[in-house]
Amino acid sequence: MPNKSTGFATVAGALIAIAFALGFFLSLVSIGTSGVLFKFAIAWELTKALLYVAAWAPAIVLASSALAMESSSASDGFSGQAYRVMAPVLALAAIVSIFYLLVVPGLEERKNRYESQSQLFSDSLSLADEALREGRLGDAQRHLLSSAAIDQRDARFEALNSRVQTAEIKAKAAALGDDAATTPPPPKEDPAWKAGNRFYLEALEARKAGRLFDAHYLAKRSAALFSKRPEVTRLVADTWRDIQRLGPSAETKAAAAYYERKLDGYARFQEGDFLEAYRIYSGLAAEDSSDKDARVYLERSAEGLSTIAFFIEEDERAFSRSDERRFAITLSEPSGWSATIRASRAAPSEDAIYFRDLELEIQAEDPIRVSAPFARLHGNTLILRAVDRNRPELVWDPAYDARPKSADPGYALAVPFDQEDAATAIRFSGAPGDIPLAFLATGIDEASRLGIDKEPLLAELAGRTSYPFAVVMLALIGAGMGVRFKPKDAVGPVAKYLSAPVLVALAVPPIRVVAEAEAVAARAFAEWVPSGIFLPAWLAFMGACVVASLLVAARIADSR
Repeated sequence: MPNKSTGFATVAGALIAIAFALGFFLSLVSIGTSGVLFKFAIAWELTKALLYVAAWAPAIVLASSALAMESSSASDGFSGQAYRVMAPVLALAAIVSIFYLLVVPGLEERKNRYESQSQLFSDSLSLADEALREGRLGDAQRHLLSSAAIDQRDARFEALNSRVQTAEIKAKAAALGDDAATTPPPPKEDPAWKAGNRFYLEALEARKAGRLFDAHYLAKRSAALFSKRPEVTRLVADTWRDIQRLGPSAETKAAAAYYERKLDGYARFQEGDFLEAYRIYSGLAAEDSSDKDARVYLERSAEGLSTIAFFIEEDERAFSRSDERRFAITLSEPSGWSATIRASRAAPSEDAIYFRDLELEIQAEDPIRVSAPFARLHGNTLILRAVDRNRPELVWDPAYDARPKSADPGYALAVPFDQEDAATAIRFSGAPGDIPLAFLATGIDEASRLGIDKEPLLAELAGRTSYPFAVVMLALIGAGMGVRFKPKDAVGPVAKYLSAPVLVALAVPPIRVVAEAEAVAARAFAEWVPSGIFLPAWLAFMGACVVASLLVAARIADSR
């Protein structure tokens, strides 16, 4: 049984708690300069604190092992003490290794996602503000979509979104024209003008509402009160002609116009113009929600539209749940064709992959060069057109530099890669430290097929698998140092707990130097050793290092 008098578990637990508290404090201090959004602040700080614990865990194992051996009452040499005292030390090493291999990649991914989304939010707001100041409303709205997918409650977003909406309203008003802007100011000092103007305005409203008799009567009342306004005279004549030509009622005309729009929408649907059909039926459904035909064909138009476009809300939903990584794939075949796909951001969802600022180039007999602000990949079909569901007049179309004959109208393309390839590329496009160990160990060849450099991935795999060996080596070295510097008199608990953090702090710098040396060795293996035997060769090398560290620990202990 291990010697329980060492207090190893208490010391190790206290060191881990101190490391977490110190890591959280450092994160709290640095949050102001990190650029992380307020909504991510607490989660980011906790994640960073756990990553600090993972970074300092090897030094904690080293110090705990040394203190355990130093406090042991055994006196039969290094090997005898190791058998009795090292069991809890090795158990801690195993726990730390499991935490590093299985938990740390997820923590790294989460931290990077918080930071990248915060940076993207700020960058998108800056671009939207610049576009708004330059009068490019379409670009301002597009950049705001990126920010809206991340945080719509941020005060900066709300303020800028309000400015963009105001500018949009003003632009629509300017496009429609403003008659009031050309109307001369009224003679406010004339009471007759004021009274006549009231009737004139009422006459205009009545005419607009289709009440022609009321309009003519009110116009004549206005002319009787103030006869010097030519527009009033024209209104009297116009309303009288309207009465003479009076046909069906306004309600009848509105019903006929509504039915005519339904027919137009149905004709567009039959012709395959699903976007225009969707626009028409959206307006009809908004006017009369009880119209079954409008509701049915609105749904069918949306289904037809999904073959050549997607709704921008799908993009927003996907990017709100993703860390929005850059994307790149390069494929080639001996037959001679090649394909390069790049995007500033990519986000997976349950049934598709979404891209922003996508660029696609296919070199073949029928070449393709196209860019699109938004794109969606389902299976091997790439949709390059996005539509706003609530405002279907807003459409984002692709731009072709080289259009194939088969791509007509070019909103949906069959591409030589599929959704699974894209998901693999996204998984490998982040920092290597984010990638889960199982995916890293089994997917490197697939990443290489997609044009992703495999040497950094192999080096990361080597560093990840070396962690358990390194922790065991540190435990052994710590044990040897504990025996070597074991005092003659028993160490008191106060001295032990005060010295433990100091030992960890002293151990961190040399461990980092050793880690850099290990990284150099990992890169050398990745460059020189064939990928087929890379992992066995690396594990054999690390096993030899463990044996060497055991001999070194025994030599340190015996030098007492």
